[in-house]
Amino acid sequence: VRPGMRVLDTCAAPGGKSSQLAAALGGQGLLVSNEFVAARAEVLRSNLERMGGPNAVVLNEDTGRIAAALPEFFDRVLVDAPCSGEGMFRKEEALALDWTPEKSHELSKIQRELLLNGFDMLRPGGLLLYSTCTFAPEEDEEVVSHLLENRPDMELLELPEYEGFTSGVPEWGNGDPSLIRSVHLFPHKMQGEGHFLALFRKEGRTDLIGTMSSAKPNAETRKWLE
Repeated sequence: VRPGMRVLDTCAAPGGKSSQLAAALGGQGLLVSNEFVAARAEVLRSNLERMGGPNAVVLNEDTGRIAAALPEFFDRVLVDAPCSGEGMFRKEEALALDWTPEKSHELSKIQRELLLNGFDMLRPGGLLLYSTCTFAPEEDEEVVSHLLENRPDMELLELPEYEGFTSGVPEWGNGDPSLIRSVHLFPHKMQGEGHFLALFRKEGRTDLIGTMSSAKPNAETRKWLE
């Protein structure tokens, strides 16, 4: 992320990631921080106000509605999706007590929808980062596989290598060899909790990123945002 870009944080509460994105933008461009749960959206708004973000807009919306209003509008999209939280069990015992085998299947449907909507809002040449704090293949490699199958103009990129990173497992998804470019963070291999990361690029001209997009919001977008 660099100043002047249009950035979307789809599942933004409580606001830590949005605050970092706002800092990277340096008051230039646009940051849209969305949270579907109303109570969490209020926490997000409060935290962004406290941290400072003059170019930030907080939404409490379904991502499908945002995608309809702002197609191919953003240079960068972050989908830090709601997940079963297996990577946080060591830190949050309540998450472990609340876990059921069905939970990953239910959340996987939400995650797939979030990613597809994220694609629709991403301009050609833009980057989308998908992340979870779970180890479940249904929410990691399988969700990535679903996006690649349904949006063939999305490419899974290699992430910078850090000590302790573990490559994704193609067999845990649809067998696509490119799934090895995704990354698992296992707490027994590096400090911290458990996470999963996958970085995508939408086909198109990367030299246009950070400039005015040729994609036009629909006629109701300005009124809707206001």
